[in-house]
Amino acid sequence: MARFSSPSRREFTLVLFSVMIFVVFYNFEATFDFFANPDLPGTSSNPFADSSGLDIDIFGDWESDERRISSVHKQQEEKEDNAHGDIWIQTDLVSEVQKQVIFGNIDVNDGFMHWGGDVPQTQLRKHVAGFSIMDNVIIWNGTIFIVTDSPSSFPSLSSIASSAGNSHEAPRPDEWEVLSVEQARDRLGSYGGLIQGASWLSYDTTPNNYTLFSLWRTHSSLNASTSPDLFRPPRRLFFPNIPTLQGIRPEVNVRPILRRYRSDSGFHPYLPKAAFPMLGLMYKEDWEDYALMEVPFLFERLVVADFGAAGRATNDLPPFALSLVGLAASKEWWEPIRQNLAKFLRVNHRAQNPNGGKEKTIVTYISRQNARSGPKLRRADHVALVSALEQLHGSDDFEVHIVSSEGRWIERMSAVAQSTIVLGVYGDSLADSVFMRPSGHSTLMEFFPSDVFTRDAETSVRSLGISYIAWWNDRYALPFIYSLLRCFILFICRQFESNSLPPVARGGDHAEEVLIDTAAVVRAIRKVATRT
Repeated sequence: MARFSSPSRREFTLVLFSVMIFVVFYNFEATFDFFANPDLPGTSSNPFADSSGLDIDIFGDWESDERRISSVHKQQEEKEDNAHGDIWIQTDLVSEVQKQVIFGNIDVNDGFMHWGGDVPQTQLRKHVAGFSIMDNVIIWNGTIFIVTDSPSSFPSLSSIASSAGNSHEAPRPDEWEVLSVEQARDRLGSYGGLIQGASWLSYDTTPNNYTLFSLWRTHSSLNASTSPDLFRPPRRLFFPNIPTLQGIRPEVNVRPILRRYRSDSGFHPYLPKAAFPMLGLMYKEDWEDYALMEVPFLFERLVVADFGAAGRATNDLPPFALSLVGLAASKEWWEPIRQNLAKFLRVNHRAQNPNGGKEKTIVTYISRQNARSGPKLRRADHVALVSALEQLHGSDDFEVHIVSSEGRWIERMSAVAQSTIVLGVYGDSLADSVFMRPSGHSTLMEFFPSDVFTRDAETSVRSLGISYIAWWNDRYALPFIYSLLRCFILFICRQFESNSLPPVARGGDHAEEVLIDTAAVVRAIRKVATRT
């Protein structure tokens, strides 16, 4: 049988040395801190220092400090802190009060509530025809319920909303209904889901370019210094009557698969993501999900926009404008949204000082020449206008952007968001003018065919303090030589400002040809730029 001799002194020394090396490197951080301690004699503040001086050439003579970061990262951090274009929330710079306003105090178990026999009663906060803010509104099986024992304190349902089947009629009982507390106990039960925070509801079946604009104005009516409520931004926007995708859903396993496009919601899909970054969009299918769950859901706060109900209450104003004239709000009510978009696009978000003498007047022409339908400038007038604007761009006082209404959204909105003057043919493409950079010279110029005028763009920009000019280029036939059956056509350019607008007369959706006097338009641009 083999015998093992006792370890020699050499072997014992090797084992002991190996153990020491293992212990040192296993606890490397503690050992490193020990030898790098500046309080110990003979140690350097730089952990990489040695006596050769090579470390100075490589690392420099900086002091070791866990709280410091490299100069490159430090400069980047300072640049981000000072950048006016940064829109991202830095949680360490947001106070707890601000976090509470933005995010609320939501727990993972706050999705349902048991109210027993004490059904939450609806409270009306703000109202003008077509636009309402209510707390504690309940939806169940697709019906929206107002629970109150004082129905006389609420406006009629026809003033709040319209029927999804016909926007000219009041909502049907299966769409909106008022319940007493006793009726609510019997029909809605003792518990339900809770939809936290502020929700927006656009009940229209037809999309509108000013949906977001009017909903934010309605919501902003709560932001008054006399209001005891915290002003919380909206978290979601429901479109109960607009599907996510256009067309009929294709059958399963049917080839070829036809691509379906997103439904028109009245605004570009990029806009809410940039200007309302915390706003989630929910469509008809999402609304139906709530109905099919067969459980009541309580809206903590619901902001309702129904242009059908608003339209039944006005003749001279666009329906969306009732929230502008009927609900008071701060003078700066639109600024947070405009600045959100400007920061996202990384253009100057501050108001322009027109008399500062340093900044150019920025002019943007939104061309509709590539649009498939709708009005557009006569080709000769479009070419003349582009040429005249390019000459302006060559001067020291103007910067000109010519963008297409059908072009890239970021390019078009970046131009509009920094513009002093926006001009173009009337239509949906001018709805984005509400994002113009504010100044004493901010002006929208809108070109109409003769005898056509709408107030949509005019009403929206004037609510923000932006000047407005409408243009007609009238044609009159003057007899010249009757025997030869000829005539001269005389063009008379007429300019209308806010105090002298023509009566509303809507045009058609066909490709109307709009004529302008290019020289008169350029003179008006120069006059706006030099206005004091």
